[in-house]
Amino acid sequence: MKRSIAVMVMLCFVFLTGFTYSDEMESNTTAYAMYVNDVEVGVLKSAAKGLSIYDEVIKGIEDKYAGQKIYIGAEVYFKEREMHSGLFTDESELAKNIQQAVEVKIDAYAIVVDGEPACFLKTYEEAQEVLERVMNPYRSMVEQSENTVLEDIGFKESVEITPETVLYSNIVDVDKAFKIVTTGTAEVQEYEVKEGDTLWSIARQHDMRVTDIQAANPDLDTEIIRPGQKLKLQALKSLVTVVTREKVTYTEEIPFNTVTKNTSDLYKGEKKVEQEGQKGEKKIEVYVTKENGVEVSREKIGETVLKQPVDQIELIGTKSRPASNTSNRSNYTRPSDLTPISKNGVEMTPWFGGADKIFTRGSIAKVTHVETGLTFYVKRRGGTNHADSEPLTAADTAVIKRIYGGKFRWNREPIIVEVNGKKMAASMNGMPHGGSTISDNGFPGHFCIHFYGSRTHGTNRVDPDHQAAIRIAAGK
Repeated sequence: MKRSIAVMVMLCFVFLTGFTYSDEMESNTTAYAMYVNDVEVGVLKSAAKGLSIYDEVIKGIEDKYAGQKIYIGAEVYFKEREMHSGLFTDESELAKNIQQAVEVKIDAYAIVVDGEPACFLKTYEEAQEVLERVMNPYRSMVEQSENTVLEDIGFKESVEITPETVLYSNIVDVDKAFKIVTTGTAEVQEYEVKEGDTLWSIARQHDMRVTDIQAANPDLDTEIIRPGQKLKLQALKSLVTVVTREKVTYTEEIPFNTVTKNTSDLYKGEKKVEQEGQKGEKKIEVYVTKENGVEVSREKIGETVLKQPVDQIELIGTKSRPASNTSNRSNYTRPSDLTPISKNGVEMTPWFGGADKIFTRGSIAKVTHVETGLTFYVKRRGGTNHADSEPLTAADTAVIKRIYGGKFRWNREPIIVEVNGKKMAASMNGMPHGGSTISDNGFPGHFCIHFYGSRTHGTNRVDPDHQAAIRIAAGK
């Protein structure tokens, strides 16, 4: 029974170690430990047998890589050893161990970044393809941009392709190499949780997902975190930075200058635009440098004026206003007819050559507010681009205030102006400004009445709000 147990133990040992027992061996005999590249691969009765198996392994490797130029690195030697039992390495186990110890190398090309090999490929063309694939997205971005020419593209780091002889197992394909170069190695960062932090806010702050943080911190069994707690963050770091130099062309406006001239043709306080200003245009060329698509600098290299700006010329009045005589400032009697002007027959009479010849300086007109029907009288005081007018009496001023809700305002209001039976669509504002000729009407200045095509004094332009109100007054 005891002998059976001993045999079973020995068999288990042989099965696990790969050694066999020889009845021919004495308890103490000489054996040979075989080494390949300083790795013990087995213990043999005969060194010649070990070399024979070695030759078979080498031939198998050569057959496996047939047609490829490989280098087999294998330094083989033996050490004599005294065996205290009949245990030797099985031939199949020996062959397996030799195959694992042998180094199979091949000529390859390394992509070297800042002096450090990043990956190895079989051919120079494959290595070049990897680098082109890294640059292509940024090259395409420039090609798809308008008014932009790619002047140069390369890497910020020192990137080379160098020939190397490396282990065959270290060779990677183009896709794997591209991933290595663009994602690099994982750089672990640590973050200390602050008051008010959540996994979501931390993930958003570091451009990550909550699941990424959870994967980097497997000890987190819930989403509850506490101030002071330290979390690991996983961030991918690319091995290279693509630098582009782009020539960009664009246009910019050139603002015009405003020149003022004094004129005795206008009264003091009056202004008129003699010449409208026009903006110019210039073409600008710059070199823009980007790193991974992000602009880091720009340099202006040229500027060409395409269109010169035109000065705006404004006339400023210098003529003194005539002194008002008693008749000009005497009281007026308000007509008794306050019947609203009928809308029938109202015309959009042009101001220039039309309304300005009908509603002449110093003449009195009847005015009806279209919306409320309130009616009042005015006197045209003057004005060239439109009619500068004054309420005829204090009662007329009170009507204007009612139209504007109890106070003077700049709002445009549609009105009908009647002069000598001629009914004309017009627009008014209700804000006193400038001079006046009537002293007792309670209106400190004059207000503006616009007609079809009339212009403002300051800008010499048609006011669109006044023109819209005129159309309403005309029933358009």
